[in-house]
Amino acid sequence: MLFAIGLFPLGFKRVNLHLDSSSDWAVMRFSRARIALCRGIKPDYPGLRCLPDALLLNQPPGRRASISLTLYLYDLPRRVEITTEKGDLGDLFLKFTAGGREVILENRLHGNTFNRKVFNLEIPARDVEAAGRYQLPPGVYSFYYPWYGNPRGPSGRWFHWDLCGHDPDRGDLASSHTPVLGAYDSRDPEVVARHIEWAVSAGLDGFILACFGPSSPSWKGIRAFVDVAETQGFRYALSFPFPDYPGEISPLEGAEVIKGALEEFYGPLYIRIEGKPVVFFYAAHQLPRGFWRVLFSELARQGIEVFPVGNFLDPSYGDLFEALYFYLPLFFAGTELRMEFFRWAMALGILTGKPYFYPVFPGFDNRRACGGRVYIPRRRGRTAEDLLGPILALRPQWLLASTFNEWHEGTEFEPSLQFGDFYLRILGLISRQFKENEPIRR
Repeated sequence: MLFAIGLFPLGFKRVNLHLDSSSDWAVMRFSRARIALCRGIKPDYPGLRCLPDALLLNQPPGRRASISLTLYLYDLPRRVEITTEKGDLGDLFLKFTAGGREVILENRLHGNTFNRKVFNLEIPARDVEAAGRYQLPPGVYSFYYPWYGNPRGPSGRWFHWDLCGHDPDRGDLASSHTPVLGAYDSRDPEVVARHIEWAVSAGLDGFILACFGPSSPSWKGIRAFVDVAETQGFRYALSFPFPDYPGEISPLEGAEVIKGALEEFYGPLYIRIEGKPVVFFYAAHQLPRGFWRVLFSELARQGIEVFPVGNFLDPSYGDLFEALYFYLPLFFAGTELRMEFFRWAMALGILTGKPYFYPVFPGFDNRRACGGRVYIPRRRGRTAEDLLGPILALRPQWLLASTFNEWHEGTEFEPSLQFGDFYLRILGLISRQFKENEPIRR
């Protein structure tokens, strides 16, 4: 089936691939075609990664990989160019089967820097019946960090404002900008109430609360937030950035953290899809596929149902989560590359019938937070607004404001001494235009 979404037609073709290689590394890059979904990578092949335009293999010398995959391609011409590169060790064989036709590609080159060999593969017509776009009322949500504390508030000490040797007592905060509310305490109910008031004024439908586990400052901050949100009728969900947890967390430990958080914070205002609590997982592709299979199996074993939303850039993770989201488009900051990833998310969503959520952010500046060096100027609101046009064309179900109050990275829409409420008003304009599906007009 061919779907025309905005200016971007999509059709899908299933291709079976058997990969056999004794090389220590190999790259198989597709041009004029993209991979929406990659199935069949087993946990015992952690060195094989799938990207929208390539397969990447890394393995110890002397090992031979023999892997059968199913690729779902989109943006298909009749002829796909495949560029293979490999290390100086071993060989690389690819057997493609599509539409009853079988083609074997072989790269045994040695002695060059990349041992590059290019093939042209004829692909039969599109043949996959896609599930179609998931129907969900448009919503605008923002990531919220309840981890701040100060000695005068309920926390009784500094949390986060003093990271990496900064001294808030002297006005030196671990952030490039200063909140209008000052170096506040996330457990202060008056602070939470003001945040909710601002969020509602900007057209937000809820917050996504970062949860770093019961031993972190965020846990009591979430408790304080939920208590106020229940009186204000404001919705919320939880996000678990497991790759950023201190130390290494196991999937069983992760399941226990989720279970404890839902027991503590789940209530009538918790955001749900299909009757299940929505749970976000940041940078899911930084943990092995097997981690997520074990974690979700353990939750199911304990009778805990969730609607998992994953942040990942690897099409082989598409079957692990019920929805895909992006947090910040920094890692593909060029406009053309950003659009490629946005279009890939749409392709995965339409192929599998799953929601996909896109971000807007006002800018980025982590230069005062623990040695950061990344700076993306705000451009008087244009950085956020320029994302909205392409996003409207690709029709995500939700828009995610990244972020309401991550002050360390300078991505906050929350009012500051430097900008006043300018970016809160920009967020309100973006929220309205997204829900009305119209471009920004100032």
